[in-house]
Amino acid sequence: MKTKVTVSNRPQVITVSSGSVTTLANLSDVNFNNATDGAVLQYDAATNTWIAENVLEKSGLQINCGNF
Repeated sequence: MKTKVTVSNRPQVITVSSGSVTTLANLSDVNFNNATDGAVLQYDAATNTWIAENVLEKSGLQINCGNF
């Protein structure tokens, strides 16, 4: 899957196409064993996988929510 992420002050639409995958169980690089309601996927560079997390406490995590 190829994606392009850009940073700007203008709202932009990002479209991600995953082909025929319809559930997380069909993805080999997603660890959703501990997924609970409301979890978000975070990338783990050490294991090259996506992990479902309910608590966002990773070192160096930055979330830019825009300007209000």
